[in-house]
Order: sequence, then structure tokens, then C-alpha cells
Amino acid sequence: MEGSRSRRVDKRGYEQSVEDQDDLPGSKKPKLPALASVIVEALKVDSLQRLCSSLEPLFRRIRLKILSEQ
Repeated sequence: MEGSRSRRVDKRGYEQSVEDQDDLPGSKKPKLPALASVIVEALKVDSLQRLCSSLEPLFRRIRLKILSEQ
């Protein structure tokens, strides 16, 4: 029983030290992006990939036509 109490105290002490570090202006802790911004970014990348995939055959035909005219 005594051992579990000391573990709880150690854990609280660690949590307090982490909270104290978060308040420091020069803290080097990397910020994680919000889930919504990650989802929006993934949707943008997917849309851009689909656009490029649909334009690729068109660009190939144009290039082939230009090269055949020369």
C-alpha cells in the first residue's frame, strides 16, 4: 500500500514538471496540428493527385502532336 502511494506522488510530480515546461516561452516542444487541418490537407493532396492523373493523358497527346509536327 505504501508503495502505491509513493508512485502516485511521483507521477503527479512528473505531470507538474511537464506543465511547467509548457509555460516556458523558449520551449522546443513541437506542436501537433489539429485533426481537422490534417484531414483538410489530406483532401487537398488527394484532389491534386486526381487532377494530375486526369490531365496526364491530355499532356501526353499534346506532346505527341507537337513532336510529330516537327
